[in-house]
Amino acid sequence: MSRLTLDESRRRVQRLWEMFDPCVLCPRRCGARRRSGQIGVCGAGPDIRVAAWHAHRGEEPPLSGTRGSGTIFSSHCPMKCLFCQNFPFSQLGNGKTMSIIELSDLYVLLNERRVHNLNFVTGTHFAPHLFDALLRAREQGVELPVVWNTSGYESVDLLQVLEGLVDVYLPDIRYADNAVAAQLSKVGNYVEVDRAALLEMYRQVGPLVLDAEEIAVRGMIVRHLVLPGGLAGTRPSLTWLRDHIGTDVSVSLMCQYFPAHQAHQLPGLDRRLTDDEYRQAIDVLEELGFEKAWAQDPYEPGCA
Repeated sequence: MSRLTLDESRRRVQRLWEMFDPCVLCPRRCGARRRSGQIGVCGAGPDIRVAAWHAHRGEEPPLSGTRGSGTIFSSHCPMKCLFCQNFPFSQLGNGKTMSIIELSDLYVLLNERRVHNLNFVTGTHFAPHLFDALLRAREQGVELPVVWNTSGYESVDLLQVLEGLVDVYLPDIRYADNAVAAQLSKVGNYVEVDRAALLEMYRQVGPLVLDAEEIAVRGMIVRHLVLPGGLAGTRPSLTWLRDHIGTDVSVSLMCQYFPAHQAHQLPGLDRRLTDDEYRQAIDVLEELGFEKAWAQDPYEPGCA
């Protein structure tokens, strides 16, 4: 937000509130009258619900650093992933309703704990609340970089409003096949929406920029969760990323899939990732020439 004047930041937040009702914040553009209590397709109503918050030390090294990333996990989600590991709050809506003032106080508290950034996790459907609270926190001296941590299912319209409000984008490239996306996440246009969003994010912030402590202050990291049986489309996803954005973009290749939520009922997804599947994904990453990349150790807890 520091790249915008205070007046411009306020105008952007006002525009977010205009997109809130009727709601067109996410690509579903469901038009819910949320101020009146109507529930959107995402499951969210008028007030923000926060499922969890903490100084998270398990993000990529430039985000967690030595003091943690100040993550705020929103309840609900525009996507309906059948294997979501956070389903108690993304799909069931568990969490605490907060006012804008309470949310702003939370940012101040995280700042006092000396986290490296504010990390908004799955915040699309609550973007007005998150950034309205940030305006208030800025007035109290909070100047932390903002990380927009997202499934990648974002509209370009929203992203253009977020330009200058977000410092680091952390999107997924989750699928390369819309039929798979429709089956597993109930969105039939994920591929084109995600790819357009990635292009817009990269246009805004470019490659990752680190400070003297090796902490991200600007740029984009693209996450790719490897799924069993090649369902994530690792090779076509990363090939598209190389061809349209380039190998200068930072990539985080993740192996922590396990059959959460409803996945244990789905043949092919009812098992963990194998070591060989993850190593093959690493081979693709290296073959395509990505040098700014993180891969996990498949022998560590939480991996294949």
